[in-house]
Amino acid sequence: MNRITVDRALGAPLHHQIYLVLADGIATGRYGAGDALPTEEQLTRMFNVSRITVRRAMTSLHEDGLIERGAGRRTVVRPQVDRMLRVPMTSVIESLNAYGAETEAKVVEFDYVTAHGFARDHLWQGKERPVQRAVRIRSQNGMPIMHLTSYVPAAIGESFTADDLDRLPMFQLLARAGAHLSRGEQIVSAVLADPLVASRLDVKVGAALIDLRRLMFDQQGRAVEYVETLTVPERMKLRFDLSPDQILPDKKTAGKRPASKRKR
Repeated sequence: MNRITVDRALGAPLHHQIYLVLADGIATGRYGAGDALPTEEQLTRMFNVSRITVRRAMTSLHEDGLIERGAGRRTVVRPQVDRMLRVPMTSVIESLNAYGAETEAKVVEFDYVTAHGFARDHLWQGKERPVQRAVRIRSQNGMPIMHLTSYVPAAIGESFTADDLDRLPMFQLLARAGAHLSRGEQIVSAVLADPLVASRLDVKVGAALIDLRRLMFDQQGRAVEYVETLTVPERMKLRFDLSPDQILPDKKTAGKRPASKRKR
């Protein structure tokens, strides 16, 4: 298991830093509903802390309803409610073009991994093959603005390299591979910066970040990209154009209470 550095000098108690790392893993789908978290012994080695510190972090996760704990069994992730917002493709592409022109991207991680959680369950071929995982930092005038983690099916990701991602926006590389984006779904929320993201965005551990997760589909209806974007609020503004059918309720369903929640 990879070691993660936590340090009191980063500005937050150690147990809270561990909480942020694990909570982020749950929020972004690295740990899916029903998945077992690492054991206390594994977490003590991963973060190089005492078992008491780990237990305080796990208690906070349990109190926030993120995990289920029981005597004699592993700690598992509780199901989380995801509400996806559908956004017109023109709005998404315009935003990507604008930030691509105004910012510079640098790839800091690039590899192929076994998909977990949301990426595994929703990406095309996510359950059958490894997926390309790339982490990029977008900066403007030397100041980091976005921390992006993208997941792309290997069948498409193998058509471009880390150097290509340094030069071209992801949607252009997908189109070059024949995956022309046609629609997207996204969740916008807020998270607190964990130690790794905080160091990359040059903010304090625990700083509030905009958390935007987007699932992109091509013209064949395949989910060809899942991207998690963490942004410093003071450094970026989000603008989305909504079509009339997203604003006005359907006449057939207006005023009716849904019988049950739609499962994703």
